[in-house]
Amino acid sequence: MLPYILLGDNNIKDSVYFEQELEKQVAYASVKSVDDGLTLLDFLNKRSWKDLPSMILINYDLQGMKASDIFRELLMDNRYAGIPKIVWGATSDCDEVARCKQMGASLYLKKPDAPIEMEGVVRQIDSILKTELSIG
Repeated sequence: MLPYILLGDNNIKDSVYFEQELEKQVAYASVKSVDDGLTLLDFLNKRSWKDLPSMILINYDLQGMKASDIFRELLMDNRYAGIPKIVWGATSDCDEVARCKQMGASLYLKKPDAPIEMEGVVRQIDSILKTELSIG
């Protein structure tokens, strides 16, 4: 099974742009998308150890739950400890970004305003994945 990124985002356009750009730049990984917080947690809870994502990318203001609440839930299960967790969004709320980091997010990325800007975001994610997966 290819490594995959679990993307939690209720903005369909952003999800599609991300998946398209990842497909262009990152041949060794795929994306599985969900559009709300409860579905994301349910998806993870149904996975075995060997079928967990290589990264979790969550929209800051995911439908049904804020990213910090999702990260708090993930902290309660050691299965997710080694998985890089990234939050992205358009927020400038420093307190919420800090809460996400306190709950285990390793990085906050500004969500691209235009599809063309997605290239830089995917480059960052590619770099993190390569480090995590020990891909040269």
